[in-house]
Amino acid sequence: MKRFVQLAVFGLCVAFSVSAVYNVLSDNAEVERMAALVACGEAGAAPAPALRASEACKARMTRLERTPFGQTFEFTTAKRTVDVRCERAFVLAGEYGCKLR
Repeated sequence: MKRFVQLAVFGLCVAFSVSAVYNVLSDNAEVERMAALVACGEAGAAPAPALRASEACKARMTRLERTPFGQTFEFTTAKRTVDVRCERAFVLAGEYGCKLR
């Protein structure tokens, strides 16, 4: 029984580590697009098909911070500079959701 508990704890640690590395190193183009929409004040609105979200209001990303638990972006628009925080629905899993910070 003791051996089983040790293996279970080891397995959980490996799973946590792999999830954390994936969250930091995976492609974040979709998360960046969602953050730009929030920075432009267009959360939930679809941009024009020919324009990317950051081009629609000319939001320019000036800072990016990625951690296993979320991503923080700083965007400069024509009107203001805003911080947007994107986090997963659960600690290390689920869909990303973005909001102004």
